[in-house]
Amino acid sequence: MKAHPEYYKRMIAAYVIGFAVTEDYLKENPHLKFAEGADDTGVIISWNTESPANEGQKNGVVLPGAISINPINWKRDETYAPAVENLGGYYYDEEKGQMEKVPHVADAKVNLKRGTVITTVKDVPPVTGTDFFGPGSYHEVDYELYFFNLKANVAARVAAYMD
Repeated sequence: MKAHPEYYKRMIAAYVIGFAVTEDYLKENPHLKFAEGADDTGVIISWNTESPANEGQKNGVVLPGAISINPINWKRDETYAPAVENLGGYYYDEEKGQMEKVPHVADAKVNLKRGTVITTVKDVPPVTGTDFFGPGSYHEVDYELYFFNLKANVAARVAAYMD
């Protein structure tokens, strides 16, 4: 984007979910900006999802100074979004051997200090690899937990860009 600002002008949004975008990264790349709301364009969007069990634990994908946006209400503050506002997600059902749509699967609240999204998820276990991710990471399902909110958000940002 630095070398080709004309590309950046055409960028609707970069969804780099699960990648820790940090304040330092944005300072080093002042031509980039992180999303502030649901329909701003030319922005970066990311979050890392964790349960409260990861508080104070090491998570290899969460860096100091990380920034996240709430994938339900599209706010960067600590406004809680209950699961009932989650349009739904997908979860791989081991018994059925297929992806299943799960309505209202997770709530979300940004933890500003840690730079993650904290959730309590129904019927979805945290990821394996607790030595690297901590005991309550949902890194492997960052997209899936909020899939239909994400899909609606893409449509809203495209519409805003086209206007």
